[in-house]
Amino acid sequence: MNVLVFFSALLLSCSVELAHSFSSTSLRNQYRCALHRKSVARTVAVFLPQQTVTTSLYLSKDREYSREIRLREEAESPFRKVRFFLYAAILGGAFTSLAVSIARIAAGLSGVNTGLLEESTTNAAIDIGGIALFGFLFKRDADAQESRLKRAAKGAEFAKLAIRGSPALLDGAEGAASGQLAGKTAVTATLSSLRRGRGVDKRVVIAAAGKDTIREVLEEAALAEPLVLNDLVIVPVVYPQGTAPLGLDVDLLEQDCVALPAGGNWKAVINDEASEAVRQGVDITGEGFCIVLKKNGRVGQRTKGIYLDRMVGEVNERRAAGMDVSNI
Repeated sequence: MNVLVFFSALLLSCSVELAHSFSSTSLRNQYRCALHRKSVARTVAVFLPQQTVTTSLYLSKDREYSREIRLREEAESPFRKVRFFLYAAILGGAFTSLAVSIARIAAGLSGVNTGLLEESTTNAAIDIGGIALFGFLFKRDADAQESRLKRAAKGAEFAKLAIRGSPALLDGAEGAASGQLAGKTAVTATLSSLRRGRGVDKRVVIAAAGKDTIREVLEEAALAEPLVLNDLVIVPVVYPQGTAPLGLDVDLLEQDCVALPAGGNWKAVINDEASEAVRQGVDITGEGFCIVLKKNGRVGQRTKGIYLDRMVGEVNERRAAGMDVSNI
């Protein structure tokens, strides 16, 4: 009997996974439509003094996520709650069955109902195996959920960051607004406006390091043609201030491959990334690090050090090999 229940539950779990594969795309599209309607009503503040914003998609220090982030995760995996319910039900039944089997084994060892001893031992072994298997599946599903929530929250934090750049770079971006800065025309938009299908398709390279390292990076970025041809936009961020490099920001607005931090939660986001990089042995001030956002808005890679020529070379190599370069 235990064997039948065990394999029936396993078959049901597999069926849920199969149904998820057919339905997740539709739910994800519905969620994206909802986000689009929300973004149409949102406007971008132009040329406000840079400040640290304390709002976050995390509701507490215990990594409680906002409703928006949880909705996104559910759209990507709509049957996860069903699987959690199944895990709980199956584990509850297995523990109950194990308790009964242990009681029967104890009774058999005491000389009572000895004929059930062998059957009870087999049932107990099956129960223990089922508990171990579904406990593992539950833990794996819970870890996957946490990973998706973290990725979604981080992506949403990046999307809200504001940048400022030349009209040639940002004109046509969704939600962009133009104005005057030190006698020059500049355009302000959010990083989300550089995603594919929103007017300007760019790969965003957030380069964070100490002031001197950032200055060297900007000298390299002055060779703008290969960066522009490969749809790369450099966003230099001085660590730990989380700001644009002061004294160079006005001149950089004339470059078509450079955008500058222009408000939002830049300091908190960069310091959070820097904390992780430090744990991996990165010298933030001297070496710096890069976060590359793909055209779909997701984090493509994180690199130790800032090597723009290598990034350009990788894109050129993929293009020369006939590989897709539109989604990287």
